[in-house]
Amino acid sequence: MSDSGASLKQSFLGALQASLSVLLTLGYGVLAAKLSLVHPAIVGDVSGLCVKMFLPALLITSIGRQLTLESVGNYAPIFIWGMAYTFTSITIGTLGKRVTNLPDWIIPAVAFNNTTSLPLLLVQALAATGILKGIADGDQRGAVERARSYFLINSMVSNTLMFALGPKLMDKTGSGGADDGDTEAQDDRDTDENTPLLPAPVRVRVRSMQSIAHRQFNKLPRRVRSTLSFAGDMVNPPLVGAVIAAFIGLTPPLHKAFFADMEDGGIFRAWLTSSISNIGDLFTSLQMFVVGSQLYASLNPDHEVGEMPKRGIAFVWGIRFLFWPAVSIPTVYCLARNNFLGDDPMAWFSMMLMPAGPSAMMMSSLVEINGNSQKDKMAVARFLTISYAITPIICFMVVGSLKTSEMAIRV
Repeated sequence: MSDSGASLKQSFLGALQASLSVLLTLGYGVLAAKLSLVHPAIVGDVSGLCVKMFLPALLITSIGRQLTLESVGNYAPIFIWGMAYTFTSITIGTLGKRVTNLPDWIIPAVAFNNTTSLPLLLVQALAATGILKGIADGDQRGAVERARSYFLINSMVSNTLMFALGPKLMDKTGSGGADDGDTEAQDDRDTDENTPLLPAPVRVRVRSMQSIAHRQFNKLPRRVRSTLSFAGDMVNPPLVGAVIAAFIGLTPPLHKAFFADMEDGGIFRAWLTSSISNIGDLFTSLQMFVVGSQLYASLNPDHEVGEMPKRGIAFVWGIRFLFWPAVSIPTVYCLARNNFLGDDPMAWFSMMLMPAGPSAMMMSSLVEINGNSQKDKMAVARFLTISYAITPIICFMVVGSLKTSEMAIRV
């Protein structure tokens, strides 16, 4: 009993240290912004760079390395679980908004959590504490790499749904395309405000082709247009990175060329794979640093803040930090116990953690896209700041997930 108590205490302290490590990384970004070491415009550019370049690179190297024809079945439960809990969260958020008459940004706050930088940094910190040994099967480094690939698959699912459904969940007006007059007006503004890089005849030809394509698109049935627009919304850099990773991983000659040792045929590993890995590895800590810098702006007392209903914040936190841990841990345990999730305890542990945690930082972009007022934008920023400040409470879920995964091994 005393050994069990000591083990539980060690696990809790390890999880707490890992959570504090994540919070400190966030805090360094806040400090850099406070000291004016980073400019807000630069922070925005770096954030976009992280999502559009560094994250796809990380997906290519991490998922591509782990995904093979033999292991592809291990990722199916991750994909299904990511879809299931996200759509469940969307349903809960929609019902909660209707019943309690909350602001429209409550729905994406409930629906989408931080599925990339936070869990990746957390797993990295957990590995440093050594508390994952019980579910690592003697290879903690390999187990952490698998966990990274699981979280990245889930991130791909979450980001795709967020880009596609997020604006619609906030009652975004418009179909995603302007009419001909608006398009031409925008072209005129662009011509007036920016020096054109293409010759005039080429610009005219391009505009003509765009206009023809737009008119042809409008001739399609409404249902077809909606389907095509939805499909277009789903295409984003993380999804492209995941598709490339799957293509490389599931093509044996390419998998060997990218990830095998040089003497075994890994002709790309030492230079191409290594270079992609170098920029991919920048994502995890840099993204959390950028999040901290972005959150600092919300602390400016000169900014007017819109409505932050206490019941709305309590509702979001209740779903993100209480409801999902209470549901995901026993659900994944039962599935693992009945051999529906394969035999990798790191997959079970990762799945238990996936639905929980603070709302996604992408919420701020959704509010921008939706055209909310400046007060609403600042309200969302303040909400995110507070949410990330209390992030260390997930250490309780980490311990619960860890111990439950260990129990599933022994069953």
